[in-house]
Amino acid sequence: MKVEDLRVWYPKRKTFLGKVLEYTRAVDGVSFDVYAGETLGLVGESGCGKTTLGRALLRLTEPTGGRILFGGTDMAALSAGELKNLRRHIQLIFQDPYSSLNPRLTVGDAIAEVLKVHNVGDGRGVRQQVIELLEKVSLKAEHFDRYPHEFSGGQRQRIVIARALALRPSFIVCDESVSALDVSVQAQVLNLLNDLKKEFGFTVVFISHDLAVIRYISDRILVMNKGKIEEIGAAADVYDHPESAYTKRLIAAIPKGV
Repeated sequence: MKVEDLRVWYPKRKTFLGKVLEYTRAVDGVSFDVYAGETLGLVGESGCGKTTLGRALLRLTEPTGGRILFGGTDMAALSAGELKNLRRHIQLIFQDPYSSLNPRLTVGDAIAEVLKVHNVGDGRGVRQQVIELLEKVSLKAEHFDRYPHEFSGGQRQRIVIARALALRPSFIVCDESVSALDVSVQAQVLNLLNDLKKEFGFTVVFISHDLAVIRYISDRILVMNKGKIEEIGAAADVYDHPESAYTKRLIAAIPKGV
């Protein structure tokens, strides 16, 4: 994926007649590349624009300007039908797994729904595919018929990961996908993502405010501040030898021993 001068601006102040006088520049002129097969960590404090950027990459938030090229295709120029076809290749793992699952659907039906919408398999074939996905994330076949409230937070996040993998995407955005979990469960989910990435070969943009998590899982790190890129580079270089004063302050704020 190649991002060129991406902007997401929201009207902040208008005249009585509706003319915009001032914008909130959530993402402001951001350009970078995401290389095939890598994990790019996107980090910054709350309100820096990282989640807005992640959603804009998938066109869940419409950009104000700039281009997002995925495999050479400009996503901003796609129609709704073309975008639906592209969504087979790009997926999102949300921060809160419970709110991203329909409480009225069993987890098996929630994952199967993705396959049915994109006409991938049918009947018993779909059920078997879902069971295989559940097993990939260390759940069991009998979990197919259970509801989201019957699982722990870590198990629900595994279910959401299985759903994201259902279409065998090549690109996944993880939006604070371990921040709501206990530290021990975070480690399990991060290790699971790493193992699945090796098996399926997808590319990841991993969004987090936690630099320790970002350092652990990322090949490269992109640091955001006030809608702009502060610094980007190899994970070890950014973490151990930061160039930006803002990045240095973020690292200094990490609790000792982490």
